[in-house]
Amino acid sequence: MKEERHGKGAGTLYRRGGIWYAEWTVAGVRHKRTTGQSDRDAAERVLRGFVAPFQLRADARKTERASVRAQDAGLAVPAAALAAEAREQRAEADRRTALPLADVWPAWDGSLYHREWRPSTRRTNEGRVRAFCDWCARERPGVRAARDVDEEVAAAYMTEVRRRSTGKTFNDVRALLAQAWDGLARIPGSGVRDNPFRSLERAQRRSHSRRELTVEELGRVVAATSGPMRTLFAIGIYTGLRLGDAVHLPWHAVDFERGFIDTTPLKTQRYGTRVRIPLSPVLRRVLEETPAKRRRGLIVPGLAALYDGHGSGMDLVRRVQAVFHAAGIETTSEGEHRRAVDVGFHSLRHTYVSLCANAGVPLAIVQAIVGHTSVAMTEHYFHAEDAALRGAAAALPDVTGGKALPPPDGLAAFRAAVAALKPEQLAAAARILDEARKGAAGASRPRRRSPLT
Repeated sequence: MKEERHGKGAGTLYRRGGIWYAEWTVAGVRHKRTTGQSDRDAAERVLRGFVAPFQLRADARKTERASVRAQDAGLAVPAAALAAEAREQRAEADRRTALPLADVWPAWDGSLYHREWRPSTRRTNEGRVRAFCDWCARERPGVRAARDVDEEVAAAYMTEVRRRSTGKTFNDVRALLAQAWDGLARIPGSGVRDNPFRSLERAQRRSHSRRELTVEELGRVVAATSGPMRTLFAIGIYTGLRLGDAVHLPWHAVDFERGFIDTTPLKTQRYGTRVRIPLSPVLRRVLEETPAKRRRGLIVPGLAALYDGHGSGMDLVRRVQAVFHAAGIETTSEGEHRRAVDVGFHSLRHTYVSLCANAGVPLAIVQAIVGHTSVAMTEHYFHAEDAALRGAAAALPDVTGGKALPPPDGLAAFRAAVAALKPEQLAAAARILDEARKGAAGASRPRRRSPLT
């Protein structure tokens, strides 16, 4: 909502989320930018600073027109003086318009030139953009504005990132900063014209996959948990959901009567992809420990709040890793640039896929359950096991302290999942599986929503 008009050309202030934003129009072009201020008087001063350079440009245009008139009248000396004055006015306008590095994140975050982020992604992105700006303040003190960042500065920073990060992190940071500078170039008055990050080559990624856990390791992990953490690990083991999806799983997604969990993963939310996961008898027993009258909202709300807090969910990640350490499981190994993570909550997803496959569930059906976009991705998660483990995993085992489930009961939920699929979905699953067997699944093809989901 607009709060105050400051007169023609002077701009407008409006408030959003406790922060004042500035809006002004020059030559029919509307400009918007966050002031970064919660105090109204401070925001007005920032607004005047935003508008002033545009007034200087308007004065420069008037001076240039006066110079042209003087030249047409044959007054060479006044024309030259006026032209010099116009150049000085334009240079001053450019200097004062340039977006300071300290304002890069609020300017981009407050614009419309990026897709909507979920809270954890926004915190990660903010940290990465601010890390670059802080690096410039330390290592390139002459770079004070966004427009001052050239290819040499961008390459120097990304070289530093490469020394201490994996190829994936390098590519993620490069892509984010490239998107930020693309957005800044579209924000009127930012002074950014070129994108120095677009010309940098992507790093070659060396995939380091999480390993799956054995049944014995799963038992030790569950034994090391209690309360909400025990519930969280049970969800991870018996659904294959990612950590963010597991902590945000609501009670209404669990259909105890039909025996399914129906949810939309955060990673594929923008595509509208839903997954329908058979409710394991073991997970049912764990969830039913919560009285029915208390099954409201999220299943583990305290852990969800920890995940959504500061630090991009790292507080919860550290607690999860502490569980593996308590179970005597080594979670890291020597990597390319630093110790690589071998075991984490995502390992439970790998384990779920492997146990399902070893229980005789076709990969195409596992694909539908976990929400992969292709059988090739599911095969990436599948880990071949030795004969002993194949025999032990004839059905999903009970790792919570009870006896192993007999094969018929263990597979009943998956058979129910197959029975619930429509004929055209079964045909699509069979076609995909046949392509995978012929090697077609490994070929490059456009990403699209799975026909099974």
